[in-house]
Amino acid sequence: MDSLNSDLFLAINQLAGENAILDASAIFIAEVMPFILIGVMVSLWFFADLNKKRISFFAGYSVLLALLLSYLIGVFYFHPRPFVLNLGSQLVEHAADTSFPSDHTTFIFAIASSYLFSRETLKLGVLLVLLSFLAGLARVFVGVHFPFDIIGAGLVGVVSSLSIKYLANKTDLLESFFQLFRVIQLPKRLVNKC
Repeated sequence: MDSLNSDLFLAINQLAGENAILDASAIFIAEVMPFILIGVMVSLWFFADLNKKRISFFAGYSVLLALLLSYLIGVFYFHPRPFVLNLGSQLVEHAADTSFPSDHTTFIFAIASSYLFSRETLKLGVLLVLLSFLAGLARVFVGVHFPFDIIGAGLVGVVSSLSIKYLANKTDLLESFFQLFRVIQLPKRLVNKC
Protein backbone atom coordinates (compact mmCIF):
# COMPACT_ATOMS: atom_id res chain seq x y z
CA MET A 1 0.00 0.00 0.00
CA ASP A 2 2.85 2.40 0.87
CA SER A 3 4.51 1.54 -2.42
CA LEU A 4 1.36 2.44 -4.39
CA ASN A 5 0.98 5.65 -2.37
CA SER A 6 4.60 6.61 -3.12
CA ASP A 7 4.28 5.73 -6.80
CA LEU A 8 1.13 7.84 -7.16
CA PHE A 9 2.81 10.69 -5.30
CA LEU A 10 5.82 10.63 -7.61
CA ALA A 11 3.58 10.48 -10.70
CA ILE A 12 1.80 13.68 -9.60
CA ASN A 13 4.80 15.47 -8.07
CA GLN A 14 7.25 14.74 -10.91
CA LEU A 15 6.53 18.02 -12.70
CA ALA A 16 7.00 20.17 -9.57
CA GLY A 17 9.81 22.65 -10.06
CA GLU A 18 9.77 22.27 -13.85
CA ASN A 19 7.47 25.16 -14.81
CA ALA A 20 7.16 28.41 -12.85
CA ILE A 21 3.55 29.06 -13.94
CA LEU A 22 2.41 25.53 -13.05
CA ASP A 23 4.24 25.72 -9.72
CA ALA A 24 2.72 29.11 -8.84
CA SER A 25 -0.76 27.90 -9.82
CA ALA A 26 -0.46 24.75 -7.71
CA ILE A 27 0.88 26.68 -4.71
CA PHE A 28 -1.96 29.20 -5.00
CA ILE A 29 -4.61 26.47 -5.22
CA ALA A 30 -3.05 24.43 -2.41
CA GLU A 31 -2.80 27.37 -0.02
CA VAL A 32 -5.81 29.56 -0.86
CA MET A 33 -8.68 27.08 -1.29
CA PRO A 34 -9.69 27.01 2.41
CA PHE A 35 -10.11 30.80 2.31
CA ILE A 36 -12.23 30.57 -0.83
CA LEU A 37 -14.56 28.10 0.86
CA ILE A 38 -14.73 30.25 3.97
CA GLY A 39 -15.69 33.11 1.65
CA VAL A 40 -18.51 31.01 0.20
CA MET A 41 -19.80 30.20 3.68
CA VAL A 42 -19.70 33.85 4.78
CA SER A 43 -21.35 35.03 1.55
CA LEU A 44 -24.20 32.57 1.92
CA TRP A 45 -24.56 33.48 5.59
CA PHE A 46 -25.03 37.17 4.84
CA PHE A 47 -26.64 37.19 1.39
CA ALA A 48 -28.63 33.96 0.92
CA ASP A 49 -32.01 32.79 2.12
CA LEU A 50 -32.61 31.16 5.49
CA ASN A 51 -32.12 27.57 4.26
CA LYS A 52 -28.73 28.34 2.68
CA LYS A 53 -27.75 30.24 5.80
CA ARG A 54 -28.62 27.13 7.83
CA ILE A 55 -26.55 24.91 5.51
CA SER A 56 -23.59 27.26 5.92
CA PHE A 57 -23.94 27.18 9.69
CA PHE A 58 -24.06 23.38 9.70
CA ALA A 59 -21.04 23.34 7.37
CA GLY A 60 -19.21 25.05 10.22
CA TYR A 61 -20.20 22.20 12.53
CA SER A 62 -18.96 19.76 9.90
CA VAL A 63 -15.57 21.48 9.84
CA LEU A 64 -15.27 21.30 13.63
CA LEU A 65 -16.14 17.60 13.68
CA ALA A 66 -13.87 16.84 10.71
CA LEU A 67 -10.87 18.60 12.24
CA LEU A 68 -11.45 16.81 15.54
CA LEU A 69 -11.55 13.45 13.75
CA SER A 70 -8.45 14.38 11.75
CA TYR A 71 -6.62 15.31 14.94
CA LEU A 72 -7.60 12.03 16.62
CA ILE A 73 -6.46 10.02 13.61
CA GLY A 74 -3.13 11.86 13.73
CA VAL A 75 -2.73 11.08 17.42
CA PHE A 76 -3.13 7.34 16.87
CA TYR A 77 -1.53 7.00 13.43
CA PHE A 78 1.58 8.85 12.34
CA HIS A 79 2.53 8.83 8.68
CA PRO A 80 5.56 10.86 7.56
CA ARG A 81 5.24 13.48 4.87
CA PRO A 82 6.89 12.89 1.48
CA PHE A 83 9.69 15.39 2.11
CA VAL A 84 10.57 13.66 5.40
CA LEU A 85 11.16 10.51 3.35
CA ASN A 86 13.18 12.53 0.78
CA LEU A 87 10.60 11.87 -1.92
CA GLY A 88 9.90 14.28 -4.75
CA SER A 89 10.14 18.06 -4.79
CA GLN A 90 8.73 20.26 -2.05
CA LEU A 91 7.45 23.67 -3.21
CA VAL A 92 6.04 25.00 0.10
CA GLU A 93 7.34 24.95 3.64
CA HIS A 94 5.51 22.68 6.05
CA ALA A 95 6.04 21.23 9.49
CA ALA A 96 7.15 17.60 9.57
CA ASP A 97 4.00 16.52 11.41
CA THR A 98 1.76 13.61 10.41
CA SER A 99 0.71 13.55 6.81
CA PHE A 100 -2.49 11.50 7.15
CA PRO A 101 -5.10 12.86 6.70
CA SER A 102 -4.53 16.28 5.16
CA ASP A 103 -6.02 18.94 7.45
CA HIS A 104 -6.40 21.44 4.59
CA THR A 105 -8.27 18.91 2.50
CA THR A 106 -10.33 17.69 5.46
CA PHE A 107 -11.40 21.28 6.07
CA ILE A 108 -12.47 22.00 2.51
CA PHE A 109 -14.18 18.64 1.95
CA ALA A 110 -16.22 19.11 5.14
CA ILE A 111 -17.54 22.39 3.74
CA ALA A 112 -17.96 21.23 0.15
CA SER A 113 -19.81 18.04 1.03
CA SER A 114 -22.14 19.95 3.37
CA TYR A 115 -23.35 21.88 0.34
CA LEU A 116 -23.31 18.77 -1.85
CA PHE A 117 -25.68 16.85 0.43
CA SER A 118 -28.36 19.56 0.49
CA ARG A 119 -30.84 19.88 -2.35
CA GLU A 120 -30.83 23.70 -2.21
CA THR A 121 -27.06 23.90 -2.76
CA LEU A 122 -26.40 20.78 -4.83
CA LYS A 123 -24.93 22.59 -7.85
CA LEU A 124 -22.70 24.72 -5.64
CA GLY A 125 -21.71 21.55 -3.76
CA VAL A 126 -20.65 19.80 -6.97
CA LEU A 127 -18.48 22.79 -7.91
CA LEU A 128 -16.94 22.97 -4.43
CA VAL A 129 -16.21 19.23 -4.36
CA LEU A 130 -14.45 19.54 -7.74
CA LEU A 131 -12.41 22.46 -6.40
CA SER A 132 -11.63 20.42 -3.29
CA PHE A 133 -10.30 17.55 -5.43
CA LEU A 134 -8.19 20.06 -7.36
CA ALA A 135 -6.84 21.53 -4.11
CA GLY A 136 -6.06 18.04 -2.80
CA LEU A 137 -4.21 17.25 -6.00
CA ALA A 138 -2.29 20.52 -5.61
CA ARG A 139 -1.28 19.52 -2.05
CA VAL A 140 0.29 16.40 -3.55
CA PHE A 141 1.87 18.35 -6.42
CA VAL A 142 3.59 20.81 -4.04
CA GLY A 143 5.09 17.88 -2.13
CA VAL A 144 3.43 18.04 1.29
CA HIS A 145 0.96 15.13 1.02
CA PHE A 146 0.59 11.67 -0.41
CA PRO A 147 -2.51 10.83 -2.50
CA PHE A 148 -3.91 8.58 0.25
CA ASP A 149 -3.73 11.56 2.65
CA ILE A 150 -6.11 13.38 0.33
CA ILE A 151 -8.45 10.40 -0.07
CA GLY A 152 -8.52 9.93 3.72
CA ALA A 153 -9.20 13.64 4.23
CA GLY A 154 -12.05 13.55 1.72
CA LEU A 155 -13.61 10.61 3.55
CA VAL A 156 -13.28 12.36 6.93
CA GLY A 157 -14.89 15.50 5.49
CA VAL A 158 -17.76 13.56 3.92
CA VAL A 159 -18.40 11.45 7.05
CA SER A 160 -18.40 14.60 9.16
CA SER A 161 -20.89 16.45 6.99
CA LEU A 162 -23.17 13.42 6.80
CA SER A 163 -22.96 13.01 10.58
CA ILE A 164 -23.90 16.64 11.16
CA LYS A 165 -26.77 16.35 8.66
CA TYR A 166 -28.00 13.23 10.48
CA LEU A 167 -27.73 14.91 13.90
CA ALA A 168 -29.51 18.01 12.62
CA ASN A 169 -32.41 15.83 11.45
CA LYS A 170 -32.55 13.82 14.71
CA THR A 171 -32.13 16.54 17.33
CA ASP A 172 -33.13 20.15 17.85
CA LEU A 173 -29.87 21.09 19.56
CA LEU A 174 -28.01 22.13 16.40
CA GLU A 175 -31.06 24.03 15.17
CA SER A 176 -31.26 25.83 18.52
CA PHE A 177 -27.71 27.08 18.09
CA PHE A 178 -28.51 28.15 14.56
CA GLN A 179 -31.53 30.13 15.75
CA LEU A 180 -29.34 31.79 18.35
CA PHE A 181 -26.75 32.91 15.80
CA ARG A 182 -28.96 33.70 12.81
CA VAL A 183 -29.58 37.20 14.14
CA ILE A 184 -26.02 38.07 13.05
CA GLN A 185 -26.58 40.06 9.86
CA LEU A 186 -25.10 42.94 7.95
CA PRO A 187 -26.83 46.29 8.36
CA LYS A 188 -29.61 46.62 5.78
CA ARG A 189 -27.96 49.64 4.13
CA LEU A 190 -24.87 47.49 3.37
CA VAL A 191 -26.97 44.62 2.03
CA ASN A 192 -28.88 46.99 -0.26
CA LYS A 193 -25.60 48.36 -1.68
CA CYS A 194 -24.42 44.84 -2.49
